[in-house]
Amino acid sequence: MGKTECKIDNGIATITFTNPPLGFFTSDMVAQLGVIMNEIEDDPKIRAIIFTGGLPEVFIRHFSVEEIIGMADALKKRRAAGQPDPRFARTALRRVWEQIDNCRKPTIAAINGFCGGGGCELTLCCDIRLAGPGKYTIGQMEILVGLLPGAGGTTRLARAVGTGKALEWVLRGRTFYPEEAAAEGLVHHYVAGDVLAEARKIAGEFLDKPPAALAFIKQVMRSSYGKSIADGVDEEGDLFANLIAQDERTLQMMRDYVAGGHKLTKI
Repeated sequence: MGKTECKIDNGIATITFTNPPLGFFTSDMVAQLGVIMNEIEDDPKIRAIIFTGGLPEVFIRHFSVEEIIGMADALKKRRAAGQPDPRFARTALRRVWEQIDNCRKPTIAAINGFCGGGGCELTLCCDIRLAGPGKYTIGQMEILVGLLPGAGGTTRLARAVGTGKALEWVLRGRTFYPEEAAAEGLVHHYVAGDVLAEARKIAGEFLDKPPAALAFIKQVMRSSYGKSIADGVDEEGDLFANLIAQDERTLQMMRDYVAGGHKLTKI
């Protein structure tokens, strides 16, 4: 059946996907992830979320093709009975991807193994993508089994790397080794060592930052797609005013900066 498990340590939630032997994602794991996301989204003690794989050399290999074949059979039966098709754009998988995409807390994908299809879709929902060492591949390879991405892979990939690159990759089913993925912009950073440790290090940077400021940054930047510059700047200005008017942590950080001689640490 596979497991989606969450461990919380010092304000950081680490969600791990484990489905031996091959690490496919399943509907059961989607449901488990939805429950977890509901719980941690509403927990003020959790300040950042990491996603990683629980099997050696596997993040999420891809969504179960066996289940997709079962979906095809069910669709044929519905059509034979004269029933309309369900909206695949409203599936549980899409809803949980959108939970991650719209999460108000920083999210990090610590990719530690094969990451294709639905696995790649999940990482594209995250704010930061890290890839650790190995001979595994990352990408939207659905066309190699006759499919196209079904829960946002085309749109989110295009936004991450540009429409031109994304179109070529999805048409050809191109995948990339970790260092290649970093060079192409599919992931933000290649990590030569322990990718989960690096993800935790980055997540730790968010522990002392105002949650409202982090959430506002995500809101304005993620909602900017399709907006004019003027509309985007209007929203940004409104959020800026709301933050400095209501968030005491923000004000205290500014006061500390001034009192400390205007010194910042380079990240």
